[in-house]
Amino acid sequence: MASTSPTTKKSADRRPLIHGNEAVWHKSAPKTVVRAYAAEDGWKAWQKHLAERKKPKPPVKLLPGRSWPLAWAMADDVLPKTKMKQDAILAWLEESVGEKNRLAYALQAVALAVELPELSAKISEDAWWAVLNHLLKTVGESAAISVEEDPLPQQLLGGELPLVLAYLLPEIKPCAKLADEARETLSTALGELLDGEGVLDAEYADLFRPLLACWTRCSAIGEKLRGGCWTKDADNDYQWMVRTALRTARADGTQAFSTGPEGAWSASLLEAALELGGDEDDEDIAQRVLPRRKRPTEDFELPPAAVHSEWASTAVLQPFWGANQPRLTVLYPGSDLSAELQCGGEVLFSGKWGLEIQIDGKPAKPDGDWQEVCWFSDDDVDYLELELDFDKKGLRLQRQMLLAREDGFLMLADALLCDDIAKIDYIGTLPLCEGVKFEAAEESFEGTVCGKKPRARVLPLAMPEWRAEESPGDLAQTDGELQLRQTAEGTGLYAPLFIDLDRSRRSRVFTWRRLTVAESLEIQTPDRAAGYRVAIGDEQWLIYRSLTPPVNRTLLGHNLSSEMLVAQFERTGEVQPLMEIE
Repeated sequence: MASTSPTTKKSADRRPLIHGNEAVWHKSAPKTVVRAYAAEDGWKAWQKHLAERKKPKPPVKLLPGRSWPLAWAMADDVLPKTKMKQDAILAWLEESVGEKNRLAYALQAVALAVELPELSAKISEDAWWAVLNHLLKTVGESAAISVEEDPLPQQLLGGELPLVLAYLLPEIKPCAKLADEARETLSTALGELLDGEGVLDAEYADLFRPLLACWTRCSAIGEKLRGGCWTKDADNDYQWMVRTALRTARADGTQAFSTGPEGAWSASLLEAALELGGDEDDEDIAQRVLPRRKRPTEDFELPPAAVHSEWASTAVLQPFWGANQPRLTVLYPGSDLSAELQCGGEVLFSGKWGLEIQIDGKPAKPDGDWQEVCWFSDDDVDYLELELDFDKKGLRLQRQMLLAREDGFLMLADALLCDDIAKIDYIGTLPLCEGVKFEAAEESFEGTVCGKKPRARVLPLAMPEWRAEESPGDLAQTDGELQLRQTAEGTGLYAPLFIDLDRSRRSRVFTWRRLTVAESLEIQTPDRAAGYRVAIGDEQWLIYRSLTPPVNRTLLGHNLSSEMLVAQFERTGEVQPLMEIE
C-alpha cells in the first residue's frame, strides 16, 4: 500500500490538505472549527471538539463483551498494535509502501481509524492529518483488491475501514462521503460470498468466523448510521449467516473444520452476532449449541437443523439442534471433499476424506468437480449423494452420506462405476482428530472409534464379519486415519461403512451379513448389486445398492426395482423404508 508523506503542509488559509485535494469540512462540521482553521488556532479547536463531543461513541462501546472486537477470529501474528506513539505510527506509514502482509496491514489500518479521534490529543497535527490521508488513499486503492481472491482484506479495507471513517469523522467531507462506498462494497460481498441463506462458499470456509467478525463490527456501526451499512438483502444475508454460525459451531464453541485462532471460540463475537442478527429461534438454538449457556427446559419447535447448499458446496447433516447431537459437516469445493463428524460433543474426524483409486494397476485421477446427485431431508434421514468423474475407463464415483435421525446411525459409502471390466483397488481415508483412535476388534472386522469415551462402532459391510473368512479388504487405523481398503474385479465396487452412533446400543449384541441378490433367478455378483443386513440388539436394517441401472431384483424375499434402499425391519418382519431412490 502506498502512503502519503508523514509531514503535511498547510495552504495559505491554514486549511489541512486532504487526499485528492477535496474540500475538508462537511456542512455538519462545527463553525468554530471551520473558522478557527481559517485563522491560527484550527488544530486546537479540532482537538477540543473531538475531546468534548458526546457522539459518535467509540465502535468498541457499540458491541457487547469484554474482548477487543478486532481480535475476534484472528491469529496473533496479524493482530494490530494499539496505543502506538507518534514515532511508531509514522514508521508504520513508511513501512506500508509496497507489498506486505495484506491482512495484518488491513487490521492495523482499521485499528488506526478507530483510534483517530483520541489520537488527536496524542500526536502532532501534521502526523494526525498524515494518518487520515493515508487511510483515505488506502480506501481508494482497495478497489483493486478482488473479493474472490482476497475477500477478508477486501472487506476490511474496502468496507469496514471507510465505514469507520464515515462514522467517526462525519465532520470531514471526504470521510462522510465514504459511507455510500462502504455500503456498496459490503453489500456486494455478502451477495457474492453467501448463498442467500447464510451459507458461505466452501472455498472460503476457513474465513467464516473472520468474515462474521468483520460484518458484525460493521453491523454495529451501521445501526448508528443513517441508511445503515448495507442493503436490506445484505442484511438478510447477514442474519442467515448468524444461523449458520450456530449450525456449524462445535460443542466447545469452535468452528467446524477449524484448527487455529480463526475458528476459536469467542463468546463476545457470537453474543454480538446474535444481538445484531439473531431472532428468537436463534436465541433458542444458541441455548442448545453454545458453551456455558443454560439449556432450555422446554422443547420448542425450531427450524431444521440440517442444511444443504449446492451453490456453496456445503452440507450439514444433523437430526436435531444440540451440542451432543451427531452432526456430519461436508465441504466439497472443486474435486476435494472434507468431512467432519461430531458425536457426543466430541469431534471424531475432521478434514479431507481421502481417496486413492487404481484401475488395472494405474492411478485414476479426478476429471472434474464434485456434483450434487441428490439431497434429501425428512423426518427419517438426511441424505447427500455426490458424484465425481475420473480419467480412467469412464470411471465415476458416487459418494453417499446418510444420517438416520431416530435410528441413530451414519452410513458413509463410495460406489465406483466403470464402463468396462477392470481390476479396481480402492482406499478411502477419514482423518481422525488428535486424541481419537480406532480400536479394531481382534477376531472380526469391525472396530470402535474412541475419544474420551467410546463414541461410534464402525461396521465395514462389504467385509465378512469374521477375520477368519476371506475378505476383499480391511478396515484399520493407519497414520492417524481410519482407512478402508477394498479390491474388486468387474465394472463396479461398493464400499459402505455403517457407523452406529447410539451409545445406548454400545453393549448390545450386533452382527451383519452380506445378502444374496438375484435377478431373473440368477445370483448377482458384487460389482452389479450389493445387499446387507445389520442387526444390533433387537433392531435390524436392510441396505441395498444397485451398481447398474435399476432393474427388478430380489433379496431376502423382497422385490426391488430401486437404485438404493435403506430400510428398517419392523417386528412383523415387514420392511419400512427410511430412504429409497428409484
